[in-house]
Amino acid sequence: MRKEVYLIRHAQSEANASYDLDDPIIYYDPRITNSGKQQAVITRKLLANIDFDLIVCSPLTRALQTFECIFPRPIQNTVVLSLVREYLNDSADVGSQPNTLKKEFANFDFSGLRKFWWNNDVPIDEKEINYESIQNLDARAKKFKKWIDERNERKIAVISHGTFISRITYYFPNNCEFQIWHPDHG
Repeated sequence: MRKEVYLIRHAQSEANASYDLDDPIIYYDPRITNSGKQQAVITRKLLANIDFDLIVCSPLTRALQTFECIFPRPIQNTVVLSLVREYLNDSADVGSQPNTLKKEFANFDFSGLRKFWWNNDVPIDEKEINYESIQNLDARAKKFKKWIDERNERKIAVISHGTFISRITYYFPNNCEFQIWHPDHG
């Protein structure tokens, strides 16, 4: 059986909802909106009959909240993986420290997450935006593909972000939209 990886973009976040180039608002690690919660319920229904044997989630709050809405009863084989975080391009892509995330998301294991994971584990001022290059993003996507290739699971769900997903599928999904990627077929 070939691998099926469901690449799911997170639900609408506060930053997505308020995006206005003429009046930008600074959001750090934004939460999902009520509309985003509704999007996630729709996606949950679409994925309800799939038995995933691995679920991977970005450590950004909007992805973790999306996970909780889509998979209210998470499976044991769940991995929080910083490789699938969003392209660091603005304040919304600056994450929260693992100890902060653990307080809100007690059902997740953040033990594999280092401090400053959104900045490749390099310490900086926590509100500083240290922009990531497209080359670094593509290198991360390549590492993720290798990581998936080395896994034995066949049905995998990944809650990630638009720009990251687009570097794998060459398609930028809408909020809570998913693409099925077959890594063993390109």
